[in-house]
Amino acid sequence: MAKISFAGWKDPVRRPRYLIWTGVAILGIAAVMIAALGVTSGYFFCGSFCHSIQLDAVKAYDNGSHNMVACTSCHMPVNGDPVTFLIHKVEAGVLGAWQLATKTYNSPLNPTSHLALNAGHMGEDICMSCHSENRVFTPSEGIIVDHDVHSENHIHCTACHNRVAHPEADVEIIAKNPKTGEIAAKHADFMTMTACFRCHTLTGESASGEEYEAPGTCATCHPADFELKPANHKAAGFYPEGHADLAVMEVDHVTGRPAENITRPVVYGEEEESHETTGAEEAEAESHEDEDPHVLHLAAVEDVDYCGTCHVKETFCGGCHGMEMPHPEEFKTKTHPDVAATKIDKCELCHQQSTTFFCDSCHHGTKVDWTFDTAVAWQTQHAKAVVEQGVTGCFGECHEQAFCVDCHTKMQPLPSSHKAADWLHKGLTVTTYPSTAAVASASHAVNAQKSIESCDVCHGPGGIGADFCKGCHQIEMPHPDTFKTNHVSGRNTPELCSNCHQQKELCSDCHHEGAKNGTPWQKQHPVTVAASGASGCFEACHESKAFCVDCHTKLSAVPTSHTARDWTHRVAADQPAKHQVTYKAATDSCDYCHGDGGVEAAFCANCHKLEMPHPAGFDSAHKADFEANKYTKAVCTNCHTQFMCDSCHHTGAVANQPWRTYHPNLVKKDGAEPCFECHEPTYCSYCHVRL
Repeated sequence: MAKISFAGWKDPVRRPRYLIWTGVAILGIAAVMIAALGVTSGYFFCGSFCHSIQLDAVKAYDNGSHNMVACTSCHMPVNGDPVTFLIHKVEAGVLGAWQLATKTYNSPLNPTSHLALNAGHMGEDICMSCHSENRVFTPSEGIIVDHDVHSENHIHCTACHNRVAHPEADVEIIAKNPKTGEIAAKHADFMTMTACFRCHTLTGESASGEEYEAPGTCATCHPADFELKPANHKAAGFYPEGHADLAVMEVDHVTGRPAENITRPVVYGEEEESHETTGAEEAEAESHEDEDPHVLHLAAVEDVDYCGTCHVKETFCGGCHGMEMPHPEEFKTKTHPDVAATKIDKCELCHQQSTTFFCDSCHHGTKVDWTFDTAVAWQTQHAKAVVEQGVTGCFGECHEQAFCVDCHTKMQPLPSSHKAADWLHKGLTVTTYPSTAAVASASHAVNAQKSIESCDVCHGPGGIGADFCKGCHQIEMPHPDTFKTNHVSGRNTPELCSNCHQQKELCSDCHHEGAKNGTPWQKQHPVTVAASGASGCFEACHESKAFCVDCHTKLSAVPTSHTARDWTHRVAADQPAKHQVTYKAATDSCDYCHGDGGVEAAFCANCHKLEMPHPAGFDSAHKADFEANKYTKAVCTNCHTQFMCDSCHHTGAVANQPWRTYHPNLVKKDGAEPCFECHEPTYCSYCHVRL
């Protein structure tokens, strides 16, 4: 390895040449460095290289009033020496390259505006190098700002004017988190009134602590003719709902106003749900800022109470509400009944129970497992709630039973349910006793089984054993098992049973085999008797056939079968009358009404006029009986038609056709001699002459 030789410096002849070239080299390096510093400090280099990944900051700069001012004019110390300048460039180049490679750079740049709070970095002297004392300050209309007072209290310019060179009001944020790709939040604007109250205060205690306390009265910053009431206070519905919603909203750090949807800035050195830790060199710098006297330690804009910028909450809000706001958890679970009892007018101010039913939604809703209808007063809907849910929840939570009694006694209401047509009585059916028991169907019975304690409210304790219920039922309810076996006594007090059991078929459904639910036995029993006879009736309940006769006589009841056209007389010669068929099928059924003795009974004999059924030999002997006037044609036609006589007496008779329609053909064929076996020869002339 070649050794560095200083021989030329020792040689008097070459020394001047060495000095010249060394000077040239130093001047060349200085020229390159000066040129490099100049190039890297210009807008093109800063925006296109160093901060190309933070174009939101560049775009905001382009949009601001300082877009013709060099970046270094604000971001480098006033009259800074070249060494400081060079050190900054080295740090920015090395750390910037590392952050870019590791994706630990800030996006957006300086997200919490901590540089604006650092007087050592953005001191007043930087701003005053351009904004000299001969420049007239132009605060916004309606704002009074004493800049000298702020300066005297070491509040440097950027502590308030943090976005003056990079305004974001009309800039679309394009900064994204380098690792998650999420759109970043805008920076806080320290020129909002909420930001002012990081130091200003109405109570003597600022949001940033005792170190910064400035007056916060309206006249301090606003002229007498300034409209103090914000526009959001003038919106429809601001009181009471709107102001309450506003009071509980979080403050947006960008606008300094409450907002429903806000995005918080990146917090250095902490992992957040939507942001990765960024800005390694700034996180390191911030870790030492607590010890830096140049840094203002002010509260974040979003930590300032928006309402507290105009109102002293302890007196203004407390004077109106009369209690702690918002209500603590203990208030909601323990103390609010006492407050409501003594300060119900205060509750009404916000909750307007008289129109919104705020209290009812909980007390008469969720607490009793009821969906409260806010459009209907509780007095109107509580009856249905009690019917469906009972009164256990009411007594367990708030009321004594006497409360309900007192109210009903005072107002004398009759529950709407009691007005229903089926409240006292409804269809009640018993089927196949004892396997199927009676099922209560009247509304009062159903409701009593569901929530008997609700009935107790008005009718007294004791359930169905209460005097009120017993006074109406007069017997044990529900009926005991023994009642079902000995209730025959009810026959002697039918009015007692009919007090509930108003359906006549109720007893029939159980006592009469073959009964149909809902069909009166009076209509159903002829079918059953016709099919099975009446012996079962007499064996089980009825003493004699006289029961049936008495009933039929009393009602003048004629069985439907008796009204048939062919009940008494046959219609066709080959078809017997139905009373004859029925008699043969169930002889004893006829006896119930027509008396014992069958066809020999007086009822049958009076109609038939002769022995029934006809005795043996009647067919051969009846001619002589007719001749002896023992029988007449009228007696025979009481049951039989003329066709029956023709079928026997007239040879060749056609069934169901009168003899006179077809006998001429037979006479022509066979002559009239066969006729004279019965008739006299002159018989024919009687008919032919008459016709």
